[in-house]
Amino acid sequence: MSCFSCCVEDDMQKAADNGPFMGNSSAANNGGYHTTEAAPKDTKTVVILPIAVSTIPVDELKEITDNFGTKALIGEGSHGRVYCGLLKSGQAAAIKKLDSSKQPDLELLAQVSMVSRLKHENVVELLGYCVDGGLRVLVYC
Repeated sequence: MSCFSCCVEDDMQKAADNGPFMGNSSAANNGGYHTTEAAPKDTKTVVILPIAVSTIPVDELKEITDNFGTKALIGEGSHGRVYCGLLKSGQAAAIKKLDSSKQPDLELLAQVSMVSRLKHENVVELLGYCVDGGLRVLVYC
């Protein structure tokens, strides 16, 4: 079960405001958008709405965190380590490098999609993300 179980299956389809994009867990990331594919009957269908933040290149993240070194490390949580960095845009950011997980990329991207559109005064804003092989990073302001 994922942290944002509301982001999978039928719940997101009901909340779709821009039309859902569907894919099965073996589909690849296509720049934050996913094509419609027929999922095998035994596989969970993950619905992905457009992601409202941009991807941040892994090279930029490594540069601003000194390759995720101890100088930039500001904390550690249950899902990964948090680093402080200054984005190329000049904005200070908290950069969370998620621990390795068996969660499929599409499930993570569905969660990123939901969080990217979440705007509330008591919730930190997601600025961007990076999914590059086993590396998964979320960038917050």
